[in-house]
Amino acid sequence: MWLSSFTRHAGTRRRMTPATTVVLALAAAAIGQSSDTPSTAAERLCKGYETISSITCSIRKTTSGPEGRITLLSRVFYEKPDRVHIENVAPQKRRIIADGSKLYYHEDGRKKGYAESIPRLSDTFRNALRNQPATPLEHLRKLRSLTEDELDGNDRFATRKGYQADKLYIVLSLDREGRLGRITFYESAKMQKRTAQYEYDRFEQVSDDCWIPCLHRGTLYLPGDRTVTETRRVDELSVNTPVAKGLFDPGTFFEGVEFVDDLMKTYE
Repeated sequence: MWLSSFTRHAGTRRRMTPATTVVLALAAAAIGQSSDTPSTAAERLCKGYETISSITCSIRKTTSGPEGRITLLSRVFYEKPDRVHIENVAPQKRRIIADGSKLYYHEDGRKKGYAESIPRLSDTFRNALRNQPATPLEHLRKLRSLTEDELDGNDRFATRKGYQADKLYIVLSLDREGRLGRITFYESAKMQKRTAQYEYDRFEQVSDDCWIPCLHRGTLYLPGDRTVTETRRVDELSVNTPVAKGLFDPGTFFEGVEFVDDLMKTYE
């Protein structure tokens, strides 16, 4: 989950939980490379999303699990390359801005914020920055260099493809229009035990080969038959339209904030 990777690593690092760690591990998986001509379903889907140059949307994310229920409201502006503006308005106000060369993070009410040049960011931060909001691209990228297995389809999903990663077996399920409706993570190719699953619906078509799902439902399966669920609703979606350059100017939004190069120092 794009926004989850970013805000959980940045804003909640001081209260990291086992469930959060698992989600971050998925988001930080190695990214492969592919040829210009898609040869697998994962490559084709990636190629479609990578034609997107900008995204503007509102995101309402509700997470429920053993730790309770949390709803996060955000306004997101994204533009290639390496420009993003995330304004979290609830439950905690904070702002994340990347201007193409540097990333800035600040929580409302704090005197200090975190800033670092993009090349020096951790892999988790950098990958989150380059994942597109409202899309499943962060999960698809790690499949594009893997061998694809042909699996039997069913009434709901005409096409199903499997990919063996280092520690997981990942299945993509596509409907008859070629839209990605589900990603399932299994412990092995036997597909007997799921570790996570994401379902996508309410599609908006961007091009012949690209659909953005405006409803995401994720489930993380934890030991002891516990689960963490996340529902993400995307509204006010605008794709490949101009984004005001001032939104990526940190000087406009962080007046009087002292920036440091260590996230934990912002809590001192």
